[in-house]
Amino acid sequence: MTDIKKIFHSFGINDLLNASTSGLVLFKKDRSQEKDVVRYICTVDNESARRLTGQKSLTGLSWQQMVGEGAEVGDPLLCPDIELHFKSLNVWCRASNVAVDDSHFMCTLTDITPRKKTEERESNVLSILTDAEDSMRFGSWMWDLESDTNEWSSGLYSLLGYSPEQVTEIRASYDLYLSHVHTDDAEILRHAVEDSIRNQRSFNAEYRIKTISGQEKYVMSRGQFRVGEGAKPAMSIGSVFDLTSIRNIQNELEKKVDELNRSNFDLEQFAYVASHDLQEPLRKIVSFGERLEKRSQGALDEEMGLYLDRILNATRRMQDMINNLLEFSRVARSKEGFVATDLNTIISGTLSDLEIAIQNKDAVIAIDALPTRVEVIPTQMSQLFNNLLSNSLKFTQEERKPEITIKSDRLSKSDQLNYGLPAQGDYVRITFSDNGIGFENNDSSRIFTLFQRLRGRSEFEGAGIGLAVCKKVVENHSGIIMASGKSGQGAIFTIILPLTQS
Repeated sequence: MTDIKKIFHSFGINDLLNASTSGLVLFKKDRSQEKDVVRYICTVDNESARRLTGQKSLTGLSWQQMVGEGAEVGDPLLCPDIELHFKSLNVWCRASNVAVDDSHFMCTLTDITPRKKTEERESNVLSILTDAEDSMRFGSWMWDLESDTNEWSSGLYSLLGYSPEQVTEIRASYDLYLSHVHTDDAEILRHAVEDSIRNQRSFNAEYRIKTISGQEKYVMSRGQFRVGEGAKPAMSIGSVFDLTSIRNIQNELEKKVDELNRSNFDLEQFAYVASHDLQEPLRKIVSFGERLEKRSQGALDEEMGLYLDRILNATRRMQDMINNLLEFSRVARSKEGFVATDLNTIISGTLSDLEIAIQNKDAVIAIDALPTRVEVIPTQMSQLFNNLLSNSLKFTQEERKPEITIKSDRLSKSDQLNYGLPAQGDYVRITFSDNGIGFENNDSSRIFTLFQRLRGRSEFEGAGIGLAVCKKVVENHSGIIMASGKSGQGAIFTIILPLTQS
């Protein structure tokens, strides 16, 4: 084969070479080099080879020049089937080398770029899954039910406490996983898995496992049954999630909630009992003080009379505070008795109770039609309306006739979302507005605090409990109460209540 290229041309073989979709490259051993160095030079190539390698012509190039300097490929005949990456075009080829005679070999280049891209995508997905398993602390399994073979992800081995070195020494299996399940919970998982396979459906199960080091973890398994189709076997696939941190946080929160509930109950009981116990000595102080006041008329000098008057006033204020505290305690403890109620009936009763105060103030009250069916505790709702109206009647301006407006409307779904309420419920909004002394909006959150007063006692009477009771009533009804105002121009109280308590 003195000139194999001419032979190819004389027989028209070049046309056949160029018609091939595979790259075909004929190499000839270069005998001009040193005896110890084997070097091959391209003598024949086809269009597919040039297209795949990105070369205008391969003729005259050595084997190493074709594959690239960075490719770790030695003697091509010692590497009969290798994968090459032509970086300029980002093309992958499988190179199959076959000796033609002692001086020539044929290299066939097959484009494997689609397969390599698929492998790269799969590798990226696997890398992402591995990172996700590490950060989210979960693992996955695939169980071939026909051959009873298991494949576990690295996350599942890690969840069970196995090191990468140990993974190569063990064989994943359902029985091995069961051996890690807490003995008290093994039946939970076993029943869920067997039911999933028997009825060909998915399952969820929460249970405990023990790692190889003996550490106990709370986990949840979510599995799916895949029916076998054609050559594909029936499979059970799924993931195991580590719930230990979440469960520990839940346990801590439950403990804190229990402690808080006990503390609140103790405080409510203390307030209720202490208030009752304080009533009797206060009644005696007032009773004997009033007797002393009657019998000593004309006998006490002006200074002594002033002292006695202050004692009685202070004691009566203390009685009012205790009564208000008892009222707040009753509201805080009572969360039962919800019935469908006509709020118009409630407001009518409230107006009747406050009739004298309304007349004395010459107040004008305008009321819209209120909802006729809202699930509330009637006594608490009456208390709410009474406190709000009393508040508006109390904080009035001397030169201005009191005007109080009560309006009602249903919340739209967008309004509910704006208030942070669930969209599936139905809510009503009730507003109490007046033209009284008002307050600065910076104080809107303070006015619902127990014993909080924005005005001095010398200006307006009261213990600062009324609005705190309003807030507690609304909270008992799973609602919201807000206040806004402007000093000297009045106040607005907005109440949002669900129509039902379900």
